[in-house]
Amino acid sequence: MHTKRPLPAMLVAAVISLVLGYFVLEMVNAGISLVWESVPQTWERTPAWYVIGVLLIAAVLVYVIRRFIGDTGHSPLGGIKVSPLTPKEYLAAILAILASLWGGAVLGPEVALVATGSVIGGLVAKTLKVTDSKDVKKVVGFGALGALLALFVGPILSGNMKLGSTPTAIEVDQLAWAIPVTIITTVAITLARIVAALLARATSAGPRLPILIVAALVVAVTALLMQAWTGEGVIYIATSGEELITELPKLTSASTVAAIIVLKTIAYAVSLGSGFRGGPFFPAMFIGASTGLLFALVIPNGPSVSAAIVVGVVASLVATTPMKWPIVIILGTVLGFLIGSWTLIPAALIGGIVARLIPRWGDRVSTPAHSG
Repeated sequence: MHTKRPLPAMLVAAVISLVLGYFVLEMVNAGISLVWESVPQTWERTPAWYVIGVLLIAAVLVYVIRRFIGDTGHSPLGGIKVSPLTPKEYLAAILAILASLWGGAVLGPEVALVATGSVIGGLVAKTLKVTDSKDVKKVVGFGALGALLALFVGPILSGNMKLGSTPTAIEVDQLAWAIPVTIITTVAITLARIVAALLARATSAGPRLPILIVAALVVAVTALLMQAWTGEGVIYIATSGEELITELPKLTSASTVAAIIVLKTIAYAVSLGSGFRGGPFFPAMFIGASTGLLFALVIPNGPSVSAAIVVGVVASLVATTPMKWPIVIILGTVLGFLIGSWTLIPAALIGGIVARLIPRWGDRVSTPAHSG
């Protein structure tokens, strides 16, 4: 039987993927919380052996999974790519992602959700006898989209996307600062992607354990340096950090925030290109948010913290992947409203527009499509 109307299958895939995507997201967050928050709280300072040990175990696990179970998926440098996955391929992909994220690699959970939605979409298409290849792609795409929506369910229901106090009026006289925030954010993300692309060339034929181990050590060292220099937790560097964006305004030391930007960017670069699995967007958002906060702290009578962070977040997303102009405008409008209020939308739009105008130098460093 050939289903000529894939719409029912698309809707079913989206709904099921939303539910399962939320479950996967909660599982990812629970593992990160246990490994990088609950356990470290048993010590006054997280010991070096723990940070190094967890990251090295993650590196070995990712290598074993990709080498012996299945090397499905794509490099985090590729952003989000939707393609049908069989249950066997999904198992290999999700295991590598979980090992990476729970192990502290500076990558996000968004690819785990896309993979979940993709396998659900494929299964729904098969169950409902959708056979046309174009229709199957639509069903898989809706599955991936439904799973991605799980990222917003919890924050929207709990209000955790809000940064607290926001301006009650548009800061028209202070919008110019959004330009340097955007430029610095974009430069940081671009440098990270260039380093990652160069590193990924060495893993184009598949995972390489020495490179994964070195990357794990770099992430561990940067996290430990963060703790030693600032007294803040290693979680500010290890893991993607998106859960801490709403906590950033509590930091009042410009030197601490500057350390976060530099060390997080280094850890992000090696995580992107060494063979770990995960998404590139959430760590970039954290770097952008930190850049915005730094400007709010160092500029006398400058932008509000919330506005500066929103600009950095939007700019980081635009710098991470090619976007058409309508998407940039929608992104700036939606994130400006969700993270703050309508008063932050102009600043967010400036961040998106300026980031879109900056040449994407990072894309000029070619990387193999299947690089690790």
